[in-house]
This record gives sequence, C-alpha cells and structure tokens, in this order.
Amino acid sequence: MCGRYKLSTPGDELWESFDVHGDQLRLQLIPHYSIAPTQQIAIIRNPHRIELVRWGIRIPNPKAGGFNVRVESLGAPFYRDSIHGRRCLILADGFYEWRVEGEGKTAKKQPFLIKRQDGQPFAFAGMWDKVQIKGELVEAATILTSTPRGVAAQVHDRMPVILPAEARMAWLDPTARFRELLEPDAATLELVPVSPLVNSVKNDSPACAERVEPPG
Repeated sequence: MCGRYKLSTPGDELWESFDVHGDQLRLQLIPHYSIAPTQQIAIIRNPHRIELVRWGIRIPNPKAGGFNVRVESLGAPFYRDSIHGRRCLILADGFYEWRVEGEGKTAKKQPFLIKRQDGQPFAFAGMWDKVQIKGELVEAATILTSTPRGVAAQVHDRMPVILPAEARMAWLDPTARFRELLEPDAATLELVPVSPLVNSVKNDSPACAERVEPPG
C-alpha cells in the first residue's frame, strides 16, 4: 500500500516536469513532506492543469479506506467507470514505507523514503471520483498499487504504480488500453532511511524526509 508520501518540489520545477503553463503558473502549492489520507493532494486530469482533491475514494470495502486500489481489482464492475473515464496523475516526489528492524522486544519499525535518485518529481497512476463527506459531494482520488519492483520490494509487498514520463498522457486518455501502462517504473528509485518523525501525521516538515542512520 501507500499510506504516506511527499510533494515538496519547487513550483517552477514542478511546472516544467508536468508541462504546466498559462494561468496555472500562479497556482501556489504548499510543500508537504508527509501527506496523509483524507488530506488534499495535487492531481492532473487534463493536460497542463493541476487540481487539488481529497485523498480517498469510495470503494466496495469501506474499511480499506479507498486511499489505494490494487491494480488486480480493476477488472471488477465497480471500477469500470473510473478506470475508463476518470483516470488521473497524482503528483509526488517520494513515498514512505516501514520495515521492522531487529527482533523481539528491541524490534522497531524503521521508516524509509523511496524516491528517484535524481530527486525529480513523478506521477502515480490514479483514479478520481466524487464522494459524500459530511453531506457534501467532494472530488477525491486514489493511488493504484501493484507488486513492488526494485528497492521497494525490500520494505513492502506493494508499491504505488509510478508511471514513466512517456506514459502519462496515455494514462489520461480514456480510450488507451490501461493494462500495459500499469508496470511500476522502479529502475531509478532509491531507499533512504528517515526519522521516526514521519510516523506521526502531525509532523509535516523537511525533517521527515531527511536521511538518518538507523540504529545499528
């Protein structure tokens, strides 16, 4: 799964990476170093335009939260409209996973930041929908996850689908066949041990993403 991620890339770099222009250049995105479910996230549904929506859609099993959807589930009738007509890119520049280090009473969950080696932003494959929140209809999105590749496999049995840059526009095309696009791009990723600060959703500062040496 993907339960926490970050997007702190400066605006001008983000606009260039995702070919944003026009009035969108005035959009002010606040840097976030620990984005949690139910918070606002940056997505692209139409080329050149970034929008903010809620993280978490309605799914058949409400207990799962709707923050992630497994690519293996996309053949179900429940997802037919979303996968064919409501695809989106979810913008990020890193995501977090936890691995148990040590044994017995001394075991601890060590958080890791998984990011591109060059630090560039990327896009998760996502879907969007409208959900009822406290009686109000709001737009929301979910991250698609798949079998992990590369370094991500060292810390978890799932990972978000990171789309190669050349596949982004195809993903947004509702007529494009989607199955072959959902192979995570993991070749350029690295695993960075980070501070336990990221364990709490109350923390959202650069310190959450800084490399630390895990206890030996």
